[in-house]
Amino acid sequence: MVFWLYVLTRVDVSRAYPFVGLGFIGTMLFAHFFLQEPITIQKLAGTLLIVSGVVLLAR
Repeated sequence: MVFWLYVLTRVDVSRAYPFVGLGFIGTMLFAHFFLQEPITIQKLAGTLLIVSGVVLLAR
C-alpha cells in the first residue's frame, strides 16, 4: 500500500490505475508456482485480455 501511495504521488491516477490489473497475473503465477494450481486455457485467455487492456490504457 505504501508503494502504491508513492506511485500515486508521482504518476497520474489515470495512467497508474491500469497496472492494478497486473496484480491478477501475479496472483495466477503465485498460485501456479507455490500452490501447484494448473494454468488453464481460460486463465491464459483472461491474462492476455488483462495485458491487452493495460497496454491500451497505458498508451
